[in-house]
Amino acid sequence: LALMVPASAAAHQKSVSYSKWTLLDDGAVAQARVRWLELTSVPEALGDAAAAVDREQVLGYLQERLTLETDGQVCRPREGSEVWLPSDPGWIRVEWRVECEGAPERLRSRLFTTLANHVHLATVFRPDPFDVVLSPTAPAAEIAGDGEGVTRGVADYFRLGVEHILTGWDHLAFLLLLIVVAPRVRDLALLVTGFTVGHSITLGAAALGLVIPNATAVEAAIAASILVVALENAGVDRSPSGRLVVALAVALFIAAAAFGHLPAFWGIALFTACYFGLLRALGDDTRLRWAIACLFGLVHGLGFSSVLAEQELSSAELVRALLGFNLGVEAGQLALVVLAWPVLRFLQSRERGELLVDVTSVAGAALGVFVLVVRVFG
Repeated sequence: LALMVPASAAAHQKSVSYSKWTLLDDGAVAQARVRWLELTSVPEALGDAAAAVDREQVLGYLQERLTLETDGQVCRPREGSEVWLPSDPGWIRVEWRVECEGAPERLRSRLFTTLANHVHLATVFRPDPFDVVLSPTAPAAEIAGDGEGVTRGVADYFRLGVEHILTGWDHLAFLLLLIVVAPRVRDLALLVTGFTVGHSITLGAAALGLVIPNATAVEAAIAASILVVALENAGVDRSPSGRLVVALAVALFIAAAAFGHLPAFWGIALFTACYFGLLRALGDDTRLRWAIACLFGLVHGLGFSSVLAEQELSSAELVRALLGFNLGVEAGQLALVVLAWPVLRFLQSRERGELLVDVTSVAGAALGVFVLVVRVFG
């Protein structure tokens, strides 16, 4: 009966919109870029026909919710100044002129407030560019002069990194499954370090454009990582029934590759079969745990990079964004570990450790299968 109740599903990937602001003495030239998918969540931004875009309503929504302010007054958009620009499939891009009674002082975003995880990334040119990160928790930002933008840019991306990891339930599930079986602080440190090394490498590579990931494959591979670690925690490689479960997992990956048109899953299927075979040969040896954390960390890093990859940043800005965002991800990750580890140790001291591993393994495997199927087959 519970499964028949409809519910909304939220993936970890951030809902992101972008804008550029070229500041003038009495206003600015604004350029906004938003996804059609986000617009479908806002009835007032669409026309009567849900399948078509009403440009006037979209423009009105953007101009009303994305504003400059000076002396406490909202700057006015110049009528007839809008220009609709070419954009990628699934995106809408428009430019317009804003007029202020004086120099602009503050940028505010109230876009897509019904989406709890929405983030707006703005680049302000005055004349040197700097970045502003706006979210429901920080909807406005002062437009700083030269010199202030660097510090605030790092701080903004740091906050964005913290929010991203703390709202990324699939990343958190994977991390929890990693540490729930760690018997000592040394093992915990190795696991967290492995995950950090992995996602830091691919986060930087993807944001710098050295790697161009397939978003669907990455999101599905993150779900696969949860499933693989959950099965490992359950010890399924050490029993006939467990080996059957592993075989079913491999079959699921193959089905994802065959019917979901994701060739990367052939590699995941082969990796899973070989990995569990190696675990069975090694017995209870945990030396591979660090390696699996690092390898799947590479995949999770590609997921993290989705926030930065689509923003057009200069080299200096990108270094600043990578530094702040990665530090924020690490801070959020360490906060989870610091909070969860004492609880896990307490339960283990009360002889609840085996039950805890069983419960989290079953829940993780169920979550991994469900999310994998949803992300591959839609």
